[in-house]
Amino acid sequence: MEKVLNIILQYSDTKEERKQLKNYLDKIDEQLTNFIGQLDLVMKQLPVTKYSLGYMYLLAAKASLKRFQNPELILMQIQTFLLQCDPSQVSMSIGKFFFLCRRFVAIAIREKFAHGTVYPLKIAIEKIGRSGELTPTHAYFLQACLASQNFSAALPILESDVFEIDTKHSGIKIKDVLLYFYYGGMIYTGLKKYDEATYYFELAVTIPADTLSSIMLEAYRRYLLTSILSTGKAPLIPQNTSMSIQGMLKKVSKPYEEFVEAFRSMDIERVGICISTYMEVYEKDKTFGLIKLVRDNLVRRKIQRLTKTYITLSLEYVSQQLNMNSTQEAEFYLLDMIEQGEVFASIDQKEGQISFHADPEPYDSVRVSLELNGKIQEVIGLAKNLDLLDEKISTNSNFIHKMVIKELQGGGNKTEEND
Repeated sequence: MEKVLNIILQYSDTKEERKQLKNYLDKIDEQLTNFIGQLDLVMKQLPVTKYSLGYMYLLAAKASLKRFQNPELILMQIQTFLLQCDPSQVSMSIGKFFFLCRRFVAIAIREKFAHGTVYPLKIAIEKIGRSGELTPTHAYFLQACLASQNFSAALPILESDVFEIDTKHSGIKIKDVLLYFYYGGMIYTGLKKYDEATYYFELAVTIPADTLSSIMLEAYRRYLLTSILSTGKAPLIPQNTSMSIQGMLKKVSKPYEEFVEAFRSMDIERVGICISTYMEVYEKDKTFGLIKLVRDNLVRRKIQRLTKTYITLSLEYVSQQLNMNSTQEAEFYLLDMIEQGEVFASIDQKEGQISFHADPEPYDSVRVSLELNGKIQEVIGLAKNLDLLDEKISTNSNFIHKMVIKELQGGGNKTEEND
């Protein structure tokens, strides 16, 4: 390793020297793992910024291990490297850089340190990515935000225009794009932004492919649920989904297809039976929380319908109509909806009666007008952003030609799932 150290020290000053250094490191790359015990000592003698290229190869060799005697040390080393590395040097071997980012997240999640990866990965995106370019690190960053439940940290990345996709420059693969969309949908779900979540899940489902990946399947299941929470309507499979994928999705998503059909019937009892039947599936898939939210959404919609038909009702009648276990459950829903302004009513607990009232807001005040206009502008802005995103994905020649034609033909139209 002394020879390796000396070569790194001697060939790191000029661009031409670094090219020679890279060629040398590529030749001995696989051999570096034979000297794991000496790597830390060598790296200590290499200031990260000045010797970023050589340091990166040594660190990547160490990071390739499956287990570490001191996981805190490797996490600290990668964190320091991402914050201090020279972009011009690491861009000479961009694959190694993205490998380190991926291992950083994987090790951190295993060691319950995901929160410590968010900021360094954000810096990594800023350092290495060209403006508007989607890279593998975008997906790793979102994964870190999701694992640490730091959803808000992901918004600046998700809300930026990042749809130049260059497989030659970044080495990005279909899996990276799928994960970016999927993690984005999961983050928006965590933020209860169901419009955006549905859109991102839909993008994952409609990626051109002939083979169904587990990422697409997970995205589709959540697309069905967030779409209901977004629109209040039972969704159909996205129309841009390839025909071969459509059949496979429906075939392996029976518990979700049946749940959507139950929701479409507006029959709470049928929805409840479906949930009971597939409870273990939903819990295993970690979608049970969304399933409960959809059922809750249906109950509230049914209550709102009652307000349009009746002026006064007994809590017992409401409980029976909504297939609830008790009048207390009906009262709980009604009180919450009254507090949220979803219905206007008063409850006589002594008599067990509820009286529905007209909306007290006249909707002709200046305040309401301003609020309504603000909401309209928000919706218009969101629609424009989503349309722009859709247009970029649909028409961007880099995405269609390089990703779908070149990348997919080269990889047999498959998305690799293995790390």
